[in-house]
Amino acid sequence: MKGITLAAATGTETWEAILIVSLACGALLVLGYRTYRLTKGGPMADVWGGALLALLLTALAIMVGADVAWARWPALVYGLLFGVVVMPIWTLAVLMPLRPGAPDYGFMVLYWISLVTTVVAALAL
Repeated sequence: MKGITLAAATGTETWEAILIVSLACGALLVLGYRTYRLTKGGPMADVWGGALLALLLTALAIMVGADVAWARWPALVYGLLFGVVVMPIWTLAVLMPLRPGAPDYGFMVLYWISLVTTVVAALAL
C-alpha cells in the first residue's frame, strides 16, 4: 500500500486495504470471543488457540500490507476453510448446545462477514 490514502487508491490497493482490515477484524473477533467465553467458563485451550489464530491472521495482514504477493493465497485458504468447514461445524456442534445469547450471535455474524470479505478480497487481488 506504500503510503497512499484510500481516496487515491487504485483498485488493487483498495482490495489490499479491505483484505488487511478483514484479516485484522477476524483476529480481533477470534481472540475477543474466546476470551469472553473464558469468563463464562470456557476452556483456556480455546483462548490459546484463538491467540495463535489471531497471531497468524495478523502476520498475514502485515504481509498483505507489505505487498507480499503470495500472501493472498493463504488468506483465501483460511477464508474458504473456515467458511466451508470450521464455522458450520462450530455453529452446529458448539454454538447451538451452548444456548447462545446476543454476544454469541454477534460474534457468529461478524465472523461470517469477515470470512466472506476475506475470500472476496483475496479473489479480487
